[in-house]
Amino acid sequence: MAAGTVVEKAHPLLQAEALGRTLADIGSNGAPAALVQVIRWLDSFQFEEVPFADLARLVVALDEAAQPQLRYASELYLSNAYGSRSARYKAIGRDYYASLGRAYDLVMAGLATDFSLEPGNRLRLEMLLRMVRAAAGEMKWVAFDYHELTEAVWRRAGAAYRAAHAAGGLNVPVTVREGRETRSTISREFTRLVALQCASLDQLPPDRIEATDKLVRYLQTSLDLSIEPADGSLFSIDLAKLAAPRRVLGAAEPQPGSLRYFRAADAVPMLDELRRMLAEGALDPAFAGVGAGAVASAIRHLSRQWGPVPPMRQYRRHPVQGSIALATGLGFIRSLISGEALMRPAAAWSLTDASRNGFAVSSPNVDGEVCRVGAMVAANLGDGGRWVLAVVRRVRLGERGAAMGLQTISSDPQLLVFDDGSRSWNGILCDVPVAGRGVRIACEPGVLRTGIHVFAKVAGRLLKLTPAGILQNGPGYQIVGCNVV
Repeated sequence: MAAGTVVEKAHPLLQAEALGRTLADIGSNGAPAALVQVIRWLDSFQFEEVPFADLARLVVALDEAAQPQLRYASELYLSNAYGSRSARYKAIGRDYYASLGRAYDLVMAGLATDFSLEPGNRLRLEMLLRMVRAAAGEMKWVAFDYHELTEAVWRRAGAAYRAAHAAGGLNVPVTVREGRETRSTISREFTRLVALQCASLDQLPPDRIEATDKLVRYLQTSLDLSIEPADGSLFSIDLAKLAAPRRVLGAAEPQPGSLRYFRAADAVPMLDELRRMLAEGALDPAFAGVGAGAVASAIRHLSRQWGPVPPMRQYRRHPVQGSIALATGLGFIRSLISGEALMRPAAAWSLTDASRNGFAVSSPNVDGEVCRVGAMVAANLGDGGRWVLAVVRRVRLGERGAAMGLQTISSDPQLLVFDDGSRSWNGILCDVPVAGRGVRIACEPGVLRTGIHVFAKVAGRLLKLTPAGILQNGPGYQIVGCNVV
């Protein structure tokens, strides 16, 4: 060897023995530790030179090894989505896909410079398909945190779709599981990504997000992108801009040839069939790990979002200004309504608009307890006046902070003591009681029992109520409908 010669050290995973040992460790370790290990290996490719073909092979091997651990991490997160420990699983899922995306960026760079691979080469098509699948996988994990896919992810997925289109490989079946017959196409995977973006995941709690992700997978065969707009094409994506899809509000003139239309309404008949199956007590194995209630809710949600008539707001919005305080936690809300609270939350939110049944707020800061769909909050304009009871219906988090849409439950909630003859407890009456009509009571889960009369004093008179059923529930609370006897 000549003096001064520099010997470059090959990446350790290029050795078959080291790769096999690493994959075995990933499969045997617990979900958090295994995914951290995968993330470290994926990030290592940024700092070491690896030939394109070897890089593609290693990224695929690590991605496949991580999939069972990702599913387990998702189960751990959903088992207690609002607990402090669950944040770890949610963060690690997002970190994994961020690292996988950076690794696929390196693969894309290799594809662009490796002229030995023909445009329709199987390895090239597999890499393009996996890039799109990675973006669709990431969609769920960022939605758990009420974020959206970054522009970089959309550019990566869109570039892969365009490259496959140019090579005539959009509909070429590609094997995606080694040793199994699982096959897919780049067109199908990209349509799934578009469908998830058009599913309004920012309006769903975590278990409904998981159910919607499984639902879109189930519906993949009935979803498509078309060149020409048609009835039911409610969304479009511009492949020239490589940006996220948007709802079509009217025909654009002239329409650029780079537009593709998502025919969401094609899936509505399958949604109706699934709804009938659920009503009969049948749940397809594709929804394993998700409750029937979450699947039913996801079906209703997609039917509204993807139906032939776009969802319309019931009442007109009006721009408003002002600072507003928000508080959550049923016990804290009760103390605020009664005036017995020892502390009051700061007016850290800004009103942006309001309608007859709700309002929208924003803040440069993110409050993890408040910023979750389904959370019940007390809202106050910060001037010491009355508190309003509301439920969070939409959350969007980004670099500028948080934006939320809230639906008003009660403009004049009353804290009352309820008694069923054997025990008493505090609850919040949401409506003015009128004989023969229904009222709503916000309380802890399981407190009100169907069929057992409940009594409370309102303005000096005794009120008799019969619980009729749960109207709504969320983290730490239920809203129960009652008949006034």
